[in-house]
Amino acid sequence: MICSPFSRRFTSFCFATCLTLGSVLAQTPATAPPDDPLPRLIQERQQLVQEYEAAAAQRNAFLADKPSKKDLQEVVDALKGIIRKDTEIVRAVQAGTLRKTAAVVAENQQVKQLATVAQTDQSSTRERFHDLENQIANLQERDRQRDKKLQDLQATADEATAARTSRELLAAALAVLSVGLLVYVGKLRGQRGTPVKRRK
Repeated sequence: MICSPFSRRFTSFCFATCLTLGSVLAQTPATAPPDDPLPRLIQERQQLVQEYEAAAAQRNAFLADKPSKKDLQEVVDALKGIIRKDTEIVRAVQAGTLRKTAAVVAENQQVKQLATVAQTDQSSTRERFHDLENQIANLQERDRQRDKKLQDLQATADEATAARTSRELLAAALAVLSVGLLVYVGKLRGQRGTPVKRRK
């Protein structure tokens, strides 16, 4: 088996990468979007790692732990392929994070806009409510003033009716008195026009 410092560094790198990918997969939703390349890239990386492990095991079996320069070059090429794939995975994760961040920002802006609209509607509703209260108060004041005017007019009408009744009663009394006076005057005249009989 290859035990060079390079292979040990590669083993450590693979272990760290696997831990990172494990945390990414743990945070990735179970149902990824259809255009998300991350599942495909992870599958391709796993395939590259399996191919590397199979090739390394086969070389170790045939060469008795004495790899040739060509074998080492194949190992380096395989490692480069895995590193390139890891770079693609990191870029895909970053792109997905940016998309999620943009979606969250857009959602927050939408929520803020809705809150602003709701606050504006609430302010408008409050203003309309105050306007209605003022209108109701004005109408009540007008009704009160109208009732007062009606009461004043009714009082004036009652006074006029009472005065007219008094005048009519006075006129009736004067008429009766005039008739009485005329009758009395007529009687007096009748008495003066009658000759007095003399005694013989």
